[in-house]
Parts: sequence; structure tokens; C-alpha cells
Amino acid sequence: MEYAHGTHTADDVEQAIRSGEAQFWPGRACAAVTQIEDYPKVRAASFWLAGGDLDELRDELRPRVEAWAKAQGCRHLTITGRQGWGRALGYAPLHWTCTKEL
Repeated sequence: MEYAHGTHTADDVEQAIRSGEAQFWPGRACAAVTQIEDYPKVRAASFWLAGGDLDELRDELRPRVEAWAKAQGCRHLTITGRQGWGRALGYAPLHWTCTKEL
């Protein structure tokens, strides 16, 4: 959340998880938060927040999340975050989001 320009607090994330709007994925030494997005033509899940041991996240948690997302009818799983996360988890770039503080 440090890199999200103040869009959420830890309390906001906790509330999203408690309400079912987001899903919490704990590992032994990593964790992730996902969200499902329903678009007119496709359902997609997104790694919204992630951190901790990269090997565990890539090798153990990611496959669990991908299987869950597929079972939820998602056709895509995306990553929201810095570019290094996509490379580290084996995801291809789709687009680039820029921001300018006003």
C-alpha cells in the first residue's frame, strides 16, 4: 500500500476482506489479497496486494489462487503493482498505468 498513493489504509483492506469484497491468502512466509472484477465480457481476478517470501508466493500461493480463480469462472488473473511482481510471477505485461498527483 506504500506505493498506492494513499488509496487504501490497512483498515480499508481488512474491511474489504471481512465483507467478502476481497480474499485473503495467507502462506507460511507470504500473503496476498485478491479481488474479482466482473466486466461486461469477462470475469477476472486480480492480485491486489502481495508480499513476503517470493519463492513461496510464486511456487505455492500463486497456483492455489489461479485454481481458485478458474473455479470462480475467471478467465484472467492480473497483478496490480510494480512491474517486478509481474515478471517474478510469470505474468505478461498488458498495459501500463501512470499517475500524476493533482
